[in-house]
Amino acid sequence: MLVELWDRVAQLFSEEGSIGVLGLCEEEGAVVPRVFASVQEAASMVTEPKWPLAKTAWQMAQALPDGASLGLVCRGCDMRALIELEKAGQLRPGAVRPIGLNCSAEQAAICRCETPWPPDAPDSEPPAGQGFPASIAGPDRLEVWRAHFSRCIKCYGCRNACPICVCPECKLEEGGYVTKGRVPPDPLAFHLIRAMHLADRCVGCGACRDSCPSGLPLLDIHLAMRNALRERTGYVSGTAALSPLLTAGREVEPLWEDTRAARGDDHA
Repeated sequence: MLVELWDRVAQLFSEEGSIGVLGLCEEEGAVVPRVFASVQEAASMVTEPKWPLAKTAWQMAQALPDGASLGLVCRGCDMRALIELEKAGQLRPGAVRPIGLNCSAEQAAICRCETPWPPDAPDSEPPAGQGFPASIAGPDRLEVWRAHFSRCIKCYGCRNACPICVCPECKLEEGGYVTKGRVPPDPLAFHLIRAMHLADRCVGCGACRDSCPSGLPLLDIHLAMRNALRERTGYVSGTAALSPLLTAGREVEPLWEDTRAARGDDHA
């Protein structure tokens, strides 16, 4: 383990209310998540490969009593996910104490991540070559995505792996939105609706893509929508700022005009 990381882990164990640190360890030749209960146990912690742990930490935090906290050794995208969960009121502030890791340039390229470091890290230059495949903006993109979506088996792996998909009742399980028993699902009633729900919350962790048994490039569509929102509004998810999609209706001046009276409408 890196020396500076070890120092932060040891410091967290010494803090009042800490129940342990969630990280990775190697057991029987495989790397798996584990909650380390002491500094001595944490000596066996490993930091590779990348393993999104924010959702696991969120699930564990639901059972924590007030004042208790869980440490989390994680990447920058996991830390951004924790910020979004706190903003949505889904995570008690301070319940999860993140200890951030920088991703390697190779890992950043795999995720096409422009900020492969914790949000509180010193400013760094974004990695080069993080563009999208030509299919994202190409003239045949509709057919390209239709072909991708036709391979979907509606396993809900993308929803289950996503650290931001934590709604108690998921619209993608309601018959009015998604036809039950149909595989592949209508993309307008599944992946595109999910993409719209995550447009201002996706943190670019790639868990959706990595969990898909059909190999759908789901990260591409989510990053495209995330970048479009940033270009049009300046908003970046995973920061303390509030989403413009949630605050636009609070503007002093109305953003719409009621034209029903002019049309002669007599009902709402």
